[in-house]
Amino acid sequence: MSRRTAKANRTSPGFSLPELLAVLAILGLMVIFGGPAVNEAYRSYKIRAAADNLLTDVRALRYNAVANRASRTMTINNQTNATAPNQYTFVNSKGQTVTMTVETGVNIETSSASTITMNINGGTGSTGNTTVVVSGMVNESRNDRYTITITPSGTVSTAYSTF
Repeated sequence: MSRRTAKANRTSPGFSLPELLAVLAILGLMVIFGGPAVNEAYRSYKIRAAADNLLTDVRALRYNAVANRASRTMTINNQTNATAPNQYTFVNSKGQTVTMTVETGVNIETSSASTITMNINGGTGSTGNTTVVVSGMVNESRNDRYTITITPSGTVSTAYSTF
């Protein structure tokens, strides 16, 4: 074996200490500046997910009432409820009572009713719209709000706003 080949085998490719420190510094900057943005995105996601779940459950309640030709009711406990705040209860298509509690930091606000009843035609039978608001604080200057509206004919829609 020649001297040159033996020397080449002893050195192995890798990273030097300055290269490693530069990469760690860049990663540190990404965590420092990107961390708050990721945290806010996660909080916003939790609020949106709670609103989407409630919206889906209201629509399922309507479909269940029409399919089974029987009225179905959802009871909504808003954030001020003393015993079970920020949760709602309904009977699913299998006849089982389901209780859903929204995550910490997300609030349910009911502005028109604490129950939603869907009749056999898929409507509410009420004279006006029923609204339920899901909201939460994303940061010190931004709160997200999703307003779920149920019309007397049973149309269910949602609107997003910040406050």
